[in-house]
Amino acid sequence: MNALHPDSAVIVVAIGDEALRAEAVHAAAATSHDVLTVTDPRDIPRSLPGAYAVLVDSLMARVVAAAQRTHTASAPVLFLAADPGPIDYEAALACHAESAFIIPAQVKELLASIAAAGAPQEARPGSATIAVVGASGGVGASTFAAALARTQCAADGRALLVDAHPYSGGLDLLLGVEAEPGARWPELTVGDGSIDAADLYRALPSTPDGVAVLSAARSTVADPFRLDKDLLARVVGAAQAGEGICVVDCTPETIPDACTHVVIVVAAEVRSAASAAQLLARLDAARRRCVVVLRQRQWASLSAAEVERIVHSTVLAELPTLRGLTRAVEIGGLPQRLPAPLRKAARAVLEEVGV
Repeated sequence: MNALHPDSAVIVVAIGDEALRAEAVHAAAATSHDVLTVTDPRDIPRSLPGAYAVLVDSLMARVVAAAQRTHTASAPVLFLAADPGPIDYEAALACHAESAFIIPAQVKELLASIAAAGAPQEARPGSATIAVVGASGGVGASTFAAALARTQCAADGRALLVDAHPYSGGLDLLLGVEAEPGARWPELTVGDGSIDAADLYRALPSTPDGVAVLSAARSTVADPFRLDKDLLARVVGAAQAGEGICVVDCTPETIPDACTHVVIVVAAEVRSAASAAQLLARLDAARRRCVVVLRQRQWASLSAAEVERIVHSTVLAELPTLRGLTRAVEIGGLPQRLPAPLRKAARAVLEEVGV
């Protein structure tokens, strides 16, 4: 199979070495999946979304790494080296490979890893990792992310709210815990080992109702800290290993691969709906589970039905303009007792994702 638009069961073989490529195609063909061989680096970005697994070697590793920065594909990358080796681990790390194999000596191990790519992950009851993004500016995505976390805690659950916006100003301000002790992103020291979920919660500031907040910091000087994809992934992974939900307030470009659901907050306006349609198409290609929340601002040009026709998805909940909420947030943070429409929308989303 050599079409450039693979389906969700395709194994992408992006290998520059001809002999190794032949071995990889032979191994992949032994599975029940279609095989897409990509030899032109320009075709790789179009081949990753929706892939079941990606096989790569040192000649293509950096091309795949560059494509990963612009796509949200969550397929595992498996690095191959020709027998007798050695394995170029620097190249394997560059493309975020999950495992590395010497082929054909380790073809059995490679096939086992390909099979494991489709194994269902065991979900913990009451747990989810939810990304919240705005289809356009000013739709209240950060407020809704905080509302999801707060609603989960109100139901005797546990929640971690993660700030993944590079210039957000800090979600601790949104929740009114800016004076609370605890680590912000620049102070979070995680080292090279694994992160324990309980230790992470203890290190962060929390609201009185139990929302742990990992927030951006504020500075009047040029802060050298930059939140990179790997650090965000490690924190989200640690949260998944614990109890409760993890809500990530992020941009479309920073959605962690580990997120089980993506909430898109879209205004009832033409440009916002058009942006949401494009984003939903991209996320659907990457096999993401998406939820649409409609934001009714002061003036709306579209009805919920019209937005659904544009984005080709159902509007799960609607958020009206809430008088006095902006002032309340500015004075003391998001109220612990949420306004009824906001609470209702948050509950609808949590029920949809299964928590």
